Amino acid sequence: MSALVELHPNRRLLDYDFEGYKLNLQALPHYTFDLLAPVDKVYPDEVQYSFIHAKLFALHNHLVLDYWDYSLNYYYIDKEQQVRHVSFESTNKSFQSNVIYDVPAHEERRSGHFNLCLAFPSANLALVSDGTGYLHIIDTGSRNRPAARCQPWQTVESSLVLGAGKYFIIVDSRVQEIDSVERLHCLLQSVEQNESHFNSVLTWVTFDNDGQSWKQTSFRQVQGKGIVHYAAIETSCTALYIASDNLFKFTSDSEKEVTDAVNDAPKAIIYTWLQTTEDITITLKLEANFNKKLLHVSVTPLLIKVSYAGKAFVNGKLKNKVDSELTTWNVQENGQVDILLTKSESMLWDDLLEGGDANGEQIMDASLVEEVHRRLEHLCAETEVTPDQSVPGFSTQDLEECDAASEEDTVLVRLDATTHKITHRAPLSVHQYLFSIRIETQEVPTLALRHDVDACIWQPYAQLINSNTWPVKHQGSLSAFGYVQSSKQNRKFVTCPPNFSYSVVCEASKHIFIYQSDSYGDSQLRKRTGGAMKNVKIGQQHVFNIDKYGEVLGINATNEYLFILTETKLIAIEIQ
Repeated sequence: MSALVELHPNRRLLDYDFEGYKLNLQALPHYTFDLLAPVDKVYPDEVQYSFIHAKLFALHNHLVLDYWDYSLNYYYIDKEQQVRHVSFESTNKSFQSNVIYDVPAHEERRSGHFNLCLAFPSANLALVSDGTGYLHIIDTGSRNRPAARCQPWQTVESSLVLGAGKYFIIVDSRVQEIDSVERLHCLLQSVEQNESHFNSVLTWVTFDNDGQSWKQTSFRQVQGKGIVHYAAIETSCTALYIASDNLFKFTSDSEKEVTDAVNDAPKAIIYTWLQTTEDITITLKLEANFNKKLLHVSVTPLLIKVSYAGKAFVNGKLKNKVDSELTTWNVQENGQVDILLTKSESMLWDDLLEGGDANGEQIMDASLVEEVHRRLEHLCAETEVTPDQSVPGFSTQDLEECDAASEEDTVLVRLDATTHKITHRAPLSVHQYLFSIRIETQEVPTLALRHDVDACIWQPYAQLINSNTWPVKHQGSLSAFGYVQSSKQNRKFVTCPPNFSYSVVCEASKHIFIYQSDSYGDSQLRKRTGGAMKNVKIGQQHVFNIDKYGEVLGINATNEYLFILTETKLIAIEIQ
């Protein structure tokens, strides 16, 4: 049974006196650079018509920051399939650019191909997916030395990882040192169609470097229905972190056989239970020609016993307290018994009884699941993207419709690579997923989740050794950002810098909204009754018009500058 992880924000990182943002009409300084070659971008075609494809293509960030280099060094792939390096010098506000790598093959684009991807798993390695099925491992040298940034990269291994005709993007990567052997872990995402729906497939492939060459050593795949909000490889490389609306499970593992739960002996389930944050409903079935007088239900704040004619259906200590005085039950004519327990605290339980119960099974509300599938059907099975028509950006109006239907099901899980089981799960029903950023080079990306009107930044860490704890730490907050971002229906990219000093909502082609919550102005509010004045904290909102530069293809926020990539320009907006 997986452990429940509850996300309790650190109250000291929340500002309860913050009232909102005031529009600042003062223009922010910005510096533009004309790209020497335009950015390469692939649009979905007639076979890539699912909601998963729409998200993968429209929200693809073409601007890649080298987190291993402390300077402002960015990379993008141009239409000639060359990796171009662009550096920004903050002292004289100048840009420098050069070609650093030529992607091998330059295979002609065909139906089903993806965008090219670039990732940096270490300070001297890079990964490139060419969108046609090949993964290239590249020796870059030490990139944090100025002289090395001008030296061309060298391909050390090229692999058709998923086989012919299967295409993917790079989601995460990291390097591990094991007994003097360099091990490279790559997490790739692809899409497969199964009968009436599309599945997201996450492939975890590893390569070992014996000092002479790179060889593939393991291959794992997990699969689930619908979109993936967040995915990462644990820093210990023993598990995956996945946030999605549907549960993912291992389907293959080259190192250990994946046992299908369907083939296991069925459990003797005699009752089921489903829950909300407020209550629990227990359902069981009595024998034919039952006698209501033989049914006994006893509930105290921490104990429950349900029996019929001496046979116990439920008997044990409850996982948490209930308000026993509000307990009700109903017996239908067909013998179905429904028992309603009211929780003392608004929360989700990971078990009904302390220590679990093999006789009971938690189920999802069938009507809720059906409603989710019904509302997702037109997004995942019928909506086509016209290949000849430019897609200016991904409308999150559709995304919010999808999220509104499945918000209760969104869960962040830790999926163990050894046992193939979910060890921990954090329900996100009250924490809407907003975006992810990397704030520590060696750690997995953080998750920005809505908490009331704010946004909280959560950093997952590796499971502690000799402990069942999965630490997910609240690192910072964006005041009122959960509220303001929800009002921007045409948002494409959402982000913030590592120090959380401002937050950004970026549209595809019109505006960039910048919110500085720590730039408090002198402002007072008058109480309507009594006329008393009260000093309040007000942040600043800046609006940057991007329409004259073209469609936004990439974004990255540093503590001092916000970088915006369009097809032909790189823009550095100075955050004062």
